[in-house]
This record gives sequence, C-alpha cells and structure tokens, in this order.
Amino acid sequence: MQRSHVLGLIANTAITVAALGQPTSAQAQITRGFDTIARSLATGEERQRQPDLRVYEVQYKLPRIVWVDITDPQTGESRREQIWYLCYRATNRALASRADDTNTTPVNVLDPLPGPTQFIPEFTLTTYDQPGSDVAVQEYLDEILPQAKAVINRIERRRPSDPEYLDSVNVVQPQPVAISPDEQDVEWIYGVATWRNVDPETDYFSITMRGFSNGYELRGGDDNNTVTWRKALVQQVARRGDRFDPDQIEFEYVTPPEWVYLPDLSAAETP
Repeated sequence: MQRSHVLGLIANTAITVAALGQPTSAQAQITRGFDTIARSLATGEERQRQPDLRVYEVQYKLPRIVWVDITDPQTGESRREQIWYLCYRATNRALASRADDTNTTPVNVLDPLPGPTQFIPEFTLTTYDQPGSDVAVQEYLDEILPQAKAVINRIERRRPSDPEYLDSVNVVQPQPVAISPDEQDVEWIYGVATWRNVDPETDYFSITMRGFSNGYELRGGDDNNTVTWRKALVQQVARRGDRFDPDQIEFEYVTPPEWVYLPDLSAAETP
C-alpha cells in the first residue's frame, strides 16, 4: 500500500466523532489547560467484535511553538530551532456498556491479535494545503528532544509539584487498570509530542495519535493481502500566520477530535 495514499485516508475514515468537552467555570480550575477532550468512545459493534476493547480518554492543549537550542549529537554544535509541540494527558477509562439482549453478536468474531501490552503512544503531524484535503504535503514523526522537553516543562508546569511532561519514550509504561467512566479521582499519564523542521508556511495540519486504543479491524489490502487497521485519534488544526511572526495563539481547531481506523504504520510503508 502506497504511503501517500494512506496519508489521505485520515480525512475519509472517521467512524466516531469524539465529544469535544468544554469545561464549565467550576471545572476550569482543574483542567490545567487541557480543554480539548476526546472521550473514551466505541460503537456497540466495536464492543461486540472485540470484548477486550480499550479506548483511553485523551485531553490536550492547543499545539504550540517554542524556540530551543538543539545540540547536534554528532558535531556537538548547537542551533536554535523552532519546535512544534502538543501537551496531553490520558487515562484508561472503561467503556460504558450494557447487557446485550439483542442476540446480534456477529458470528465472525475476530480472534485477538497480539499487540503491545504497554502504553506506547505515537504521534504524527501531517500538513495540508487546505482543510479537509485528502492530499498530504508532508509528514513529520514525533522526535525525542530532551532539550526541548526541558524547556517545555519550564513553560507548561505552573507549579513545581505539577506532573512532568514525558516524551514518547519515557512515557512508555504498563497499561494502567481501567477506571470507571464516572471516576473523578484520576491518575493521569502526562506526555508531550515534539516535532522539528515543520514548514513555517504550514496553514493546515492534522495530528494523528496512535497507541490510545487497542481497537483493530482486518481488511483486505492490495493483492488480496490482509491489512490490520487500528483505532487512532485525529485532530485537525489550522494555523493563521506565517514564518515571520510565529505564535501559538494562531493555532485553532478545524473540527472536533475524531476516532478513526488507519492502517498499521508497517502496512502504510509497504511499497
């Protein structure tokens, strides 16, 4: 499957629109800026097909930009770079369910696929010429940048006691036990995704967040090959600005977050 074709699937494979929570004034004090909420959602068909389905609740702030002195590990030289980043927090909430009295459980239930037993998030930033386009311009993978992470923590942590934002390597951990959908006393996983060398002329982009669900489907691919599609979270973003005056205030959401199914990255890279 061609990678360029897979990038375009993001705009066309939405299955569930996640609720975009807007905090009340009473809730605002505890959101810590995580005002965008992708609820832990799944259809009845998904739950019947995969009884062990897991879908995290994900909260995140608007993407932001920071300038950081990045040291080249090979030359030792330092260069000031523009880093785009996304702060998030997530928790494993149990899916709300009810007893099935409709006798509609499909006969062709898929056997569980082996998958990661740990929480391993992956973030991809994909740029577009216009909102809703299915033609991607460029794709950027989340990079591990310790120097950027240190700067971001100084910016985003309001108090020394606030949790540290971990990069996508240090945040890896065993899957936490699922909590009740209504539980208020939540143990959050705090993390940050960082991207470098993003085109400063970018006006529209999406952020694809993988690893927040173990949902999957098996679909027929090219040459009758079976391809695994996994549930991921996608957020469409617009940036009203240019290279001469970059500012995080220019970021705004185009649509609410969406839970979608996308091909495995390994399948997407298959020529």
